[in-house]
Amino acid sequence: MEDTVHDTIMEEREELMVSPTGGNPTLRIAHFLKPSATSLDEPLSGPPVCSISNHATVAELSKWPLKVAFVGWRNPQNQWRKWVRHMHSLHQLTWKKAGIHEAVMNSTYEIPRNDSLVFGFAEKWCCETNTFVFPWGEATITLEDVMVLGGYSVLGDIVSSPLETIEMENIHKKLIQAHQEVLRSKARKADQSTWLAKFVGSGSEIEHEAFLALWLSRYVIPSSSATTVARIVFPIAVRLARGTKVGLGPAVLASIYRDLSLLKVSIVGSNNLGTIDSEDNVSEVTALAPLQLVQTWIWERFPTLRPNPNSTENDAPRMARWDKAKKVNSSLKKVRQALHSASEHFLWRPYAMAASRSSSCKLYQEKAEWMPVGSGFGENLISLARCFRNSELVGLKCTEQYLPHRVAMQFGLDQDIPGHVLRAKQSRQTAWENYTRPIGDTKLYVPSRLFEADVTTQYLDWWKQSISGENHETEAVRIKKSNSSNSERTMLQVSNEKKADNDLLVPPGFRPKLDVGKVNTDDDDDDEDRQTIPKLVRNMRAENFKSSSSRENGKPSLGAQVQSRSSSTAENGTIHKKKYLVKPVVNSIGRELAMEGSEEEAESGTVGRDEVSTANKRKNSSLNTCETLGLDLEARISKLEYAVALLKAAKFGHGFG
Repeated sequence: MEDTVHDTIMEEREELMVSPTGGNPTLRIAHFLKPSATSLDEPLSGPPVCSISNHATVAELSKWPLKVAFVGWRNPQNQWRKWVRHMHSLHQLTWKKAGIHEAVMNSTYEIPRNDSLVFGFAEKWCCETNTFVFPWGEATITLEDVMVLGGYSVLGDIVSSPLETIEMENIHKKLIQAHQEVLRSKARKADQSTWLAKFVGSGSEIEHEAFLALWLSRYVIPSSSATTVARIVFPIAVRLARGTKVGLGPAVLASIYRDLSLLKVSIVGSNNLGTIDSEDNVSEVTALAPLQLVQTWIWERFPTLRPNPNSTENDAPRMARWDKAKKVNSSLKKVRQALHSASEHFLWRPYAMAASRSSSCKLYQEKAEWMPVGSGFGENLISLARCFRNSELVGLKCTEQYLPHRVAMQFGLDQDIPGHVLRAKQSRQTAWENYTRPIGDTKLYVPSRLFEADVTTQYLDWWKQSISGENHETEAVRIKKSNSSNSERTMLQVSNEKKADNDLLVPPGFRPKLDVGKVNTDDDDDDEDRQTIPKLVRNMRAENFKSSSSRENGKPSLGAQVQSRSSSTAENGTIHKKKYLVKPVVNSIGRELAMEGSEEEAESGTVGRDEVSTANKRKNSSLNTCETLGLDLEARISKLEYAVALLKAAKFGHGFG
């Protein structure tokens, strides 16, 4: 890690600035989040072109061979609302001290899901940068959104912190005992309804901890078993009940990034199947993150895609604006069209403009100001600094990279060409130390709440050269009907020959994530495979290269038969493949890629294990060899891309955040 003296967040310099929509440039003093590529004098790579072309996906969601279970998107039960009101009267001061007051109250709101919105935005997600990539710029869900919309603190201890005192340990043991009692009931599992009935109004000495355990299991960091209370959250509940801040903000955001990437790779993979022909042709994906935060983020920033917000009291959480909001019937086609032309309507700073009562937004005043770090603003200023700074987001079972310098305009700061941030393999503890490292700046520039930021002229040129017009073809994805008599499915075709050697989800000029899908073994009884997805992919590519070499030497090449069956219900977002079989086009020795899912989370609270295994089975195949070499290569590349997508999806679901 760099010396913290040099690990500063902001820089001020004179630049030619222009509106992101174009116009006459103005020379002025501008404020940027570091690192900027131009100030580092590093070679400029192209912007991330990660979104799928509108022509490369099935138009109607009902015809997609992809079904998603939104486990983390839960509506409140009436009994839960009553319990929240009762516990609020007793513990609201403790919740405020722990930084969860608004987050708990948000669990009483009902956010109707709009699948067209969720999938339309997932198509635009870039797994490499954790941003949405639109024709007119980048945007993403930031720690500020998690604070203001979700009500989660970005400060506090790591979510996997051990309990420090004997008193905490005793409470933890009593929660485990209660969990076992519920397991012995008729439900035979730690059912949330049974748990709720056991503790509501019980006056038990652990009622508050039991309440928080249910809240965490259902609304914050759910497990794959959508209706159970998970033992893994008990230590967090014990700490929160004592007013201790826990870093739920970064943990929740990490899980959202993880599941958006899961949806993206699943969408890419589903395009191989075209449309639904039968139930055997459907991929099933489980998303565990509270993705209602994604939809409310969309509603806050895209006026043309949202319903009318509710009128709320001044002290009500921001999420109350969208409680039971009337659902807007927008097709996937309309969502895509709206995103393409949203540059002039996108709201970069909806909270600051509305003078939100959120603690972070109270720092945005009428006049811009340089604020000394460690001043009277205390935690609010430190929270804002966390929002501004590149870091690693640590969840219970996943770690994701946070790159706010790519979306500086969302904070009212000017945008320059973003510099590349290296990411090394690291433990969860090291990642947390990266997140909590000291602030190197002596002062932070806080822009006026009404300030409209600009971009540098070089940024606008850089973006337009790679993004505008039909340059989305560099995405290298389009649909083509297979002319093979063995299959009538649509297939992905890679227009760039180099795509065979590059990850579909890694934008030009960016290095692949080193720990995408990395398994963390710090918590519970995890003993999972530590091999990363990039390593698996490299192994697959190496084997494919060997097969090509064998073909050149006159030997039969390795085919691309891929048959995947998965029944995974891992603790983290998962992908289930009921059945998918692509027949070889030419003579081949078949290769079967078997993906075996994890078992259901044990009711004792242990975490399920995912295993991704690749079994090479050699068998002779006698098929018609009249197909051309080009068609053979095209088919093999397409199938390999789909196999990689499935592997990535499974591994993204490996850890729980």
